[in-house]
Amino acid sequence: MVRSMKRNLITVTTVTLAALGLMVSACRDHDTGHSGHDSSQSRSGQTHQAQTGAALSPTEGASVKTLAPTKDQVFTSDQVPLRFELVKGKAGHHTHAYVDGELMGMFKSEKGTLTGLKPGKHTLELRVVASDHKTELDAADKVEFSVQK
Repeated sequence: MVRSMKRNLITVTTVTLAALGLMVSACRDHDTGHSGHDSSQSRSGQTHQAQTGAALSPTEGASVKTLAPTKDQVFTSDQVPLRFELVKGKAGHHTHAYVDGELMGMFKSEKGTLTGLKPGKHTLELRVVASDHKTELDAADKVEFSVQK
């Protein structure tokens, strides 16, 4: 009976550890810059690589096209819906969203919400990024929009 209880305890422990391993792996794979359904949270201090002089990698078939916000669209909230079409090509993995040169979020899906935007005119730039989160491809799209109170 004791041997059976030890065997059951080992089985439960093994299953628990395996489940924890899957959870850690899923968390590691999940983009950490969002809340809700792939929406972003502001991350101050992280700026666009082009501003620091880092070279962009070839597109290798990747592209991104902003669907929302549209050019000169006006929002009355600090929450701006984001929709885009992403073609990953050979090297693309996800998209970084920059507002006025500041990284605001990372998106694996083609929609989300930009939050915490101050009133005024803004420039959104979407850039296709490799899976290492560092290599930005020369595949981007820009649009200007405004937030009013």
